[in-house]
Amino acid sequence: MIETLAIILAAGLLAEAIAGALRLPRMIVLLAAGVALGPEALDFLDLPLDSIGVELLLLLGVSFILFHGGLGLSFDVLSRVGIGLVLLAIPGVLITAVVVGLAATAVFGVPFEAGFLIGAVLAPTDPAILIPLFERLRVREKVRQTVIAESGLNDAVGAVLALSVATFVLESEGSFAEPLTDFATEVVVSVAIGAGFGLLLAVVLSDHRFGLWRESSAVALMGVVAATYASTDFAGGSGYMGAVIAGLIAGNAESLRLGRAEQHERELHFVAERITDVVVLFVFIAVGANLPLGEMADEALAALAVIAVLILVARPLTVVACLLPDRRGRWEWREIGFVAWTRETGVVPVALAGILFAEGVPYENEIVTSVAFAVIVTLLLQSTTKQWLARRFGLLEEVERPV
Repeated sequence: MIETLAIILAAGLLAEAIAGALRLPRMIVLLAAGVALGPEALDFLDLPLDSIGVELLLLLGVSFILFHGGLGLSFDVLSRVGIGLVLLAIPGVLITAVVVGLAATAVFGVPFEAGFLIGAVLAPTDPAILIPLFERLRVREKVRQTVIAESGLNDAVGAVLALSVATFVLESEGSFAEPLTDFATEVVVSVAIGAGFGLLLAVVLSDHRFGLWRESSAVALMGVVAATYASTDFAGGSGYMGAVIAGLIAGNAESLRLGRAEQHERELHFVAERITDVVVLFVFIAVGANLPLGEMADEALAALAVIAVLILVARPLTVVACLLPDRRGRWEWREIGFVAWTRETGVVPVALAGILFAEGVPYENEIVTSVAFAVIVTLLLQSTTKQWLARRFGLLEEVERPV
């Protein structure tokens, strides 16, 4: 275990240096490092998706990333784009899943329910990629917060949809009304528990008399994120959605009239950012080590066709259909175009593919190959062009320099 940790940390430091020198998003270099060190290449790392360490990383670790993303969101901004955000996070996932499902059915030659399952797995955007990426990309605040909030909320929708379709495929029975009920329950539970723990964290770090842990923000943050995930998951909700909501509430303490000294505010954000940096390192090396390069060749062309439909058809159609009705958001076409180009695939689809593979769902080769190509293509194609596109569209904000 110590040897594995040492290899991952050394690879992470080297990847950080290479990413800086080549001006690439570090997730790409970390993913490549995972591939190089994994069983498909040098075989220095053995990190199966069903191992306890990797499961803990993909569940609790990603929750820290989501909490950090929620921490940077603003009630004021989200209230202006709320309609578009809800449409993207709920019906938007279904639109993407159907369009991609039809493409997968045609190119893989599988039944529609299997194609729809591939679409459902690929539908969520990925917070583990987008939150660190947008931290360094000074995009217009409305766009940045919408993208981050969507990535945190649509994971739960995609997971419920994918697992419900998987049950239908395995048992060839059941009703699609059940997933709707499951989703409604999951949202209510996740929001309630996430808000409760977020409020608890805001209180114990506040300047009021109940601010008992204001000098121990790191411990309080880690304890609350872990408790949020465990409690939400136990109650039948989405630990990921709960983490986003908890971060949102804790990050808007001023709006809730729970004052926090500037020093403690900075410390909370600093701790969340440092934990996220370490988690991202481990997550992407683990994902890279699990990419099934040896099994991808047979279905490569079909999978690439599905990914092309996902990026060039399904995502733009979804974004236009969801943001145009949001009159209050006052979305400009250049903003819509940028959001449409933002649909990186990462941790959640990988975790879902691992779960479906373990359950013995039919056509698992097509599912795993599609997810693997989606991760590689969206990282290489979309993450590397974000800054250029934001600058081209005039969406980059000026950074204030000290006088």
